Parts: sequence; C-alpha cells; structure tokens
Amino acid sequence: MSRPSRPLPGLTGPGRRARWRRRVLRRVLSASLAAGAVLFVVLELRPPPEPVTPVLVAARAVPVGTVLADADLRIDHVPRDFVQPGAMAAVTDAVGRRVGAGLARGESVTASRLVPRGPLDGLPAGRVALHVVSADPAAVDLLAPGLSARVYPSAGGPALAVGAIVLAADPPSRGGAASLGDTPPRGVVLSLSSTEADAVLSGHGSLEGPVTVTVVASTG
Repeated sequence: MSRPSRPLPGLTGPGRRARWRRRVLRRVLSASLAAGAVLFVVLELRPPPEPVTPVLVAARAVPVGTVLADADLRIDHVPRDFVQPGAMAAVTDAVGRRVGAGLARGESVTASRLVPRGPLDGLPAGRVALHVVSADPAAVDLLAPGLSARVYPSAGGPALAVGAIVLAADPPSRGGAASLGDTPPRGVVLSLSSTEADAVLSGHGSLEGPVTVTVVASTG
C-alpha cells in the first residue's frame, strides 16, 4: 500500500501563517506611511486660511425707515479683502438706529446706510460739519441725510464743493411764512473736507450771518 502524501515543509502550518501575517502587516504599514506622506504634502501645499473679520450684517431684509433691533442683526465673518468701508462690527453700534436705505438679508451694515444720531455722528477724521442755508428752501426737502451734494454760490458760478455729504436737514418751519410769499430760511448740515469748507466760506464772502449757498443733491 502507498503511504499517504504529506504536505511539504514550510507550505502549511503555524510558520506559514505567521509569515503571511507579517507580509500583510508590512503592506498595511507601507500603505499607511504612503497615505500619511501624501496627506502631509497636501497640507503643506494648501494655502493658509484667509484672515477674516467680524462684520455686522442684516439677519433679514430690513425696509427703509426701520429702527434696528437685535433680531434684525447678526455677526458674520468676512475675508478682510471683502469688508466694505465703514462696516460695523458690533450689534450695539446699530441697535436703535434708523435705516436710511433698505438692507438685504446678509448685507453689511455700514454707517452710511443709517440715519445719523446727530450731525457729528460718525464724522471721519479730516472733515468738518458746516451748517449752510439753502438759497432755495424747498430744495431742502430733497436733501436727506446720507446723500451726496454739490455746493454752489447762491449768485451762480463754479461749484465750491463737490464731495459734500448731507448730515442733517432743517425741519420745515411750524410758524408759517412771516408774510405772503416770504419763506423762512432752511438749510442743511454738510460734511466737508477742510479745503471744501474753506472754499464755501470764502465763496460766501463773509463770516457774518448765515452762509447762504445753493445745495444740489448728486450721485457722487
């Protein structure tokens, strides 16, 4: 009778399984090291995150004339290169302020979109506030706070200032005209550069009495 065949040494048994496990572990370890190297290269080559700045934005659509409340506002984080000039960063800076121009949801809240608390509210450095009387009192109704305006001599001539910003407008007189056809003087408070203010005062010709000029709303 023939003897039963025996497995060749080293092909089966505990030693064979141990070598197989070692090869599998080496392959898994190699794959892990390769994946780690790739991840390291990706992280090194990826640009650093862009710096962001907290910015106050509208939490919902806010119609013109609304007095802002906490629920109307939220803080967003915007890349510094996209922050609008004059953007506010604190809810307390805007709560209680009236919106001079409507805000869309997510739009930055800037000082120029809000009605000033007073004539000097938010006045930038290097600019002055000057009250002038309008040669045409009815024109004051067209000069809302925040609008750009040009200033001309009341007698006509080249513009004395082209970059004025209306800060406040005189309210209509409650007493009516002093006599038939006599309209009480009305004016506006303008934000002007020092050079523009000097030009307006020089063009007026005198520092005595009201500075009477022609103020015209403009697009900038």
